[in-house]
Amino acid sequence: MKTQLLKGVALASLVAVMSSPLYAQTADQAAEPVGQEAGYGVGAALASVFYIPAKVTYAGLGLLTGGIGYLLSGGRADVANNIIYPAVRGNYVVTPSNLKGTEPIYFVGAAPDTLQPEKIAAAPATARP
Repeated sequence: MKTQLLKGVALASLVAVMSSPLYAQTADQAAEPVGQEAGYGVGAALASVFYIPAKVTYAGLGLLTGGIGYLLSGGRADVANNIIYPAVRGNYVVTPSNLKGTEPIYFVGAAPDTLQPEKIAAAPATARP
């Protein structure tokens, strides 16, 4: 009895493993041809060769400028953050989906999330910055 149970489990496992690739192939019939996908990959790699140094330079200069802004503003972190966050955030690598247009590429990132003045006024005195 135990041997038949083990054979049944082994057979069910074999069927599950063997049918997985078949399901994966039939589920995505709208896939791009391999040559086109490779072309997007090569294009993304070539674009990244130029994009990465430009983005890293921009981020480094943003950090430097943010530090100078912090010092010149008398230690106001919000001034530094408004300079640093957009410079440091964003994409650092171009991907094939960026080239296809399915995902946007952000060279300049979003500004830091800040509290609105009405929220600061409504906050309790202990929670105010």
